[in-house]
Amino acid sequence: MAQKDRCAAAVVLVAAAVLLGGCGPTSASILPPSSPGPAFPPVLSIDSRGGPPVIVKAGAVELARVACSSGAVVTPGDTGVPPLPWNLSVVTQGDGTVLLTSTVTELPKWILIIGDHADIGSTPVAGPSGPPCPSGP
Repeated sequence: MAQKDRCAAAVVLVAAAVLLGGCGPTSASILPPSSPGPAFPPVLSIDSRGGPPVIVKAGAVELARVACSSGAVVTPGDTGVPPLPWNLSVVTQGDGTVLLTSTVTELPKWILIIGDHADIGSTPVAGPSGPPCPSGP
């Protein structure tokens, strides 16, 4: 019986060593706690899902023209793109209807246009494809 007790004790010690060993330093734990993980690039992503053709502006500067069910990416520092902050607006190309206004002070941001509605957020949006694009005359 003493032999079984010693074996049981050895199994417990080995299990404890394995469990505690798993808590030791790893390559991930050597990074300072404030180090950021993988991040999205500092851009404005525009995604139209069945929306009308739109113009995205920062003040009076046109950043992008986006057709129905297409998209664009705007990067500060690119030619003609002003630095932040932006007084952003999304207007329809046809009649200039304002779909969205927002002040952007940091990136990344995502604009989602579904039908005749637009919104902006700090995370990418998964979800529906949106309504079909209107057919031409």
